[in-house]
Amino acid sequence: MLRHAPVRLQRLIIAAIETCCRLGELLTLQWKHVSLVRRELAIRAEHAKDEEHRFLPISDRLCGVLEMARVGPDGQPFGPEGFVFGNAVGGYRGEPKKAWQTAVLKAHGHTPVWTKTKGLAPESQAAYEAIDLHFHDLRHEGGSRLLEAGWPIHHVQEMLGHASLDQTNTYLNAGRVELGASMRRLDASRCKSVAKEAHVERPPFCNDEALEDNKSLTH
Repeated sequence: MLRHAPVRLQRLIIAAIETCCRLGELLTLQWKHVSLVRRELAIRAEHAKDEEHRFLPISDRLCGVLEMARVGPDGQPFGPEGFVFGNAVGGYRGEPKKAWQTAVLKAHGHTPVWTKTKGLAPESQAAYEAIDLHFHDLRHEGGSRLLEAGWPIHHVQEMLGHASLDQTNTYLNAGRVELGASMRRLDASRCKSVAKEAHVERPPFCNDEALEDNKSLTH
């Protein structure tokens, strides 16, 4: 996806996975709500689906993206009112629908064909629907990655902005994810044990037989 996405969409994809934010929350994010010093960004209640503020940590990966996005084409940083994922001068810019559809199709080996009205041609539209990948799926992917990395479920809940743990459990099918992670940890511990046992030198079985024979001769 990233290989086939323009720069703005690349940044949005990374931000969605790293923060678990909705597309609308990212599009309305302004620089006055981002602190690269504290490594924190704020999703304002008026832009959140649950109408509540939430403060999210900024990962190393996202911090690098934001540092590049912070500076405009003139080499000057955007002001506090500028939009983080806006246009070249920091103004608000809407959903990157065409860029997303193009990246999805190309990532799956299909070169999109567009009609004169700037919509996908029937064949390309059918291919896009068959792939069934939408921007909102990145939010789900981000939450799943946090769970698999060992984050407590209530911290993942905060990142997603869910009102309850039940909602997060249902949204991510958390029980199945946690079971899978537990099994991987068990497999990893077994591999270490087997590796250690492989280095233990043991006498050949025939030596044990010879020892028993010697004992019988001396008694």
